[in-house]
Amino acid sequence: MLFITYEVLLGFTAQGRVISAFTFAEYAAHYAVNICFFYVHGYLTYPLVANRKTPGRYFLILLLIAVEFVVYVGAMKFVAYLLYEINDPKFIFLNVYYWGYLWRFIYFMLIGTAIYYTRTAFKHETRIVILENERINNLLDQQLLENKLIKSENAWRQSQLNPHFLFNTLNLIYNKVSVLSPEIGDSIIKLSEIMRFSITPLSNSGKIKLEDEIEHIRLFINLNQLRFNDKLALNFEVTGEEEGLMINPLLLITLVENVFKYGDLYNQEDPASIIINITGSILSFNTRNHIKKRKVSSHGIGLANVTEQLKTYYPNQFEFLYEERDSVFDLSLTINLAADDQVLLN
Repeated sequence: MLFITYEVLLGFTAQGRVISAFTFAEYAAHYAVNICFFYVHGYLTYPLVANRKTPGRYFLILLLIAVEFVVYVGAMKFVAYLLYEINDPKFIFLNVYYWGYLWRFIYFMLIGTAIYYTRTAFKHETRIVILENERINNLLDQQLLENKLIKSENAWRQSQLNPHFLFNTLNLIYNKVSVLSPEIGDSIIKLSEIMRFSITPLSNSGKIKLEDEIEHIRLFINLNQLRFNDKLALNFEVTGEEEGLMINPLLLITLVENVFKYGDLYNQEDPASIIINITGSILSFNTRNHIKKRKVSSHGIGLANVTEQLKTYYPNQFEFLYEERDSVFDLSLTINLAADDQVLLN
């Protein structure tokens, strides 16, 4: 509409008039042809040929222009027939009209072609912006992951006591107590091993060996059994080969602690269970326990914290399910530990 208004005003400025005997019909008919040609050429036929990557693309473009010109002139002659020949049998279609049609054809063809390349360039720039935004978002996600990794390591370090003071103190207590009670001395040794585990250096990726994490769980269970005179009803099983695999620290032990905190470990008829199975790089961790009748307050960590860690360090590479039914709590965790290494590397 803007373009038509521009041409009408331009013609009025040049000739000093707007109307003629068939002004409205002429404008309507001729612009109908020009509008159809403009959109068909700029949005359909020319993009169809120009987007080809074949060596003969330019020949096809020339062939297309020739075909479009023939169709355009035919449409204009049909318009002339409707406007002039029907109303004036003496009307003669002069050859000079062809030059006018050629000019209008070239005019609208160039505008349509320019619109096509403008749209193509805009889409290309838009695609570049989208790809750049995706790259920046990936960098931000990677930086966020690294920041969480650093925070996790800092929290790990902050939870440690002075190791020299701790082990010297435990060694002193062990020397004093082991003579009087070997059982208590054994408890001190296990506690010392657990605390030694807590200051084990992390790998560059912030991980620890899976075998160390499992050994930590084993020591934790043994220490609690000593604490309660081996009266805890708990089955602990590990199957598969854990060597060479790495895992986030304190991930599994948190779930084990939940069993001790919320589980009824005195039910000898239906003992609690902690089952670990490793198949290749797939770790399966399952727990089952009756829930204590006496409610234990939660400190807002535990399962929610584990879920957050899993989403951060094992995105789309884990399955974490748990439910409470008939006072029995079942938990199942499956992680692809090898895929986690690839996420960190990327």
